[in-house]
Amino acid sequence: MIYDYRVYTLEPGATQDYMAGVRELGLPIRQRHGVTLSGWYHSDIGDLNQVVHIWGFNDLKHMAEAKAAVYADPDWAGKYLPRNRGLIQAQKTYLMNAPSFAPTYPVHGEAEPGSEDAKRRNEMVYDYRMYSFKAGAVPKYMTAVEEIGVPIRKRHGVKLAGWFYSDVGFLNRVVHIWAFDNPKHLIEAKAAVAADPDWTGKYIPAVSGLLAAQNVSLMKSTDFAPVPD
Repeated sequence: MIYDYRVYTLEPGATQDYMAGVRELGLPIRQRHGVTLSGWYHSDIGDLNQVVHIWGFNDLKHMAEAKAAVYADPDWAGKYLPRNRGLIQAQKTYLMNAPSFAPTYPVHGEAEPGSEDAKRRNEMVYDYRMYSFKAGAVPKYMTAVEEIGVPIRKRHGVKLAGWFYSDVGFLNRVVHIWAFDNPKHLIEAKAAVAADPDWTGKYIPAVSGLLAAQNVSLMKSTDFAPVPD
């Protein structure tokens, strides 16, 4: 699959209103034209008033056809765009790929409002990391993550929610998103990962010297988005 990866900066206080528009209109329109929701996050700590939405397509042909169908849908121009008018300050979009070890979401994974699943989702927090790499370093980093980094995190209860690398847009960029049950779990699990001898003894040496810059935010998701099992 390939991913239309979108980062929007909203007007202060507009996140809940924008989210409601996506839930009521934007997501159903995209879904009826074969677009898969692969992630939906909003910032909690870091760059505020940001939402990240990730839409999956089978290939470039599917993306071109599905996006054309979405934009031609009368509900898109007639209902969805007016619903969100004035809420968005800025937009960035990237074309991203995902490696074989990343999760895939064939369905949108919506939770029933008020259910235990919805409650669990509301408590979950996401360590959202965007890294920039030196030219040519992404494949080596990806190998280290798959062989060393992911197994270390998994044995301390950290779930991989998403892992993407850029194809069009800012190159040499990787986004990885790690899921925690709640803030307490985040603190405890990150401490356990950092104290794991394989982290300092194997993983850190394997990725040393590859990164050029790091940006980290704490994100929340929503009841209509997929979450890792």
